[in-house]
Amino acid sequence: MLTGRPRRLGVSVCAVMTFVAASGSSRAWAAEQNWAELAVHNFGEPINTMWAEGELSFADDGTMVYCSAREDLAVAPGDPKDLYIATFDQTTGSWSTPVNMGIPVNAAPATDADPLRLGDDREPWITADGNTIYFKSDRLATSSPRNASDLFVTHKVNGEWTTPELLPSPISTDAGNEHCPAILQDGRTLCFASRREGGYGGSDIWCSQQDDTGTWQEPVNQGPNINTAAEEFHFSQDTDGMVYFTSGRPGGFGGLDIWGASQLGANNWGPAVNLGPQVNTGSADMCPAFPPGAQTFSWFSNRSDNSFGSIDIFWTNKTNLTPSP
Repeated sequence: MLTGRPRRLGVSVCAVMTFVAASGSSRAWAAEQNWAELAVHNFGEPINTMWAEGELSFADDGTMVYCSAREDLAVAPGDPKDLYIATFDQTTGSWSTPVNMGIPVNAAPATDADPLRLGDDREPWITADGNTIYFKSDRLATSSPRNASDLFVTHKVNGEWTTPELLPSPISTDAGNEHCPAILQDGRTLCFASRREGGYGGSDIWCSQQDDTGTWQEPVNQGPNINTAAEEFHFSQDTDGMVYFTSGRPGGFGGLDIWGASQLGANNWGPAVNLGPQVNTGSADMCPAFPPGAQTFSWFSNRSDNSFGSIDIFWTNKTNLTPSP
């Protein structure tokens, strides 16, 4: 771990390694690993702050979209979380200053309309081409029937992000509190977490495919190798077909852990395995994502060994994942 290392070092290493993964360079992946490859790294400034940073995803060009509770750039006072975008600058070897995606992508609190509408926008998933973002929002939350969150989508058109549209039933429901959307490697399967009926308990992971007309089909529960009576969410697939997700099931290191499972077929997965002590700790370790390329792995955690003071985003080399039952 990078305990005690200066923050500026953490920033530059993270930026350089992310760029290496994006560019496909093989120099950093020499047979003899160095400390940078073996360690867990904090993304550092300007991504992580004194406030909580969370769920993230990457487009193929390295653009990162994530959420933050930072108060200095929020769209409105008291806004719990907003979506931000950052890009990697090859010239400076660092991340750009994050940009709040602003209104209408982020919603301001509207508790006068319903007390559940806190302006909470989070859990973004950007498509590989960088032109579509799926995310969770409480902008249409209702107290009766109680529905705390739904899934929305925004598209980049002529360089501008469109007003988010609700993903209607069978994706968003009044009872499911849908969250954590993600697109699988086939580019047409949307997976998300929901508390709808027919699950195993808590939030389960469900997946839906788009037909030729663009209509989302009835979601399919991903079964007992993925879902348990505990919480499962944020289903992310790498280019090898392995899926990674967050679970509170027994057998972890404490709190929420990240687990993996191999794909056996459509809606069919092998037994879940814990990713091991480099990624998982006694704290909450959640929501995996993959920078461009196949070598690095990122997530967020409230681990205390290398923190800016709250929940931060981390990354490590995928060779440090040590899956075990």
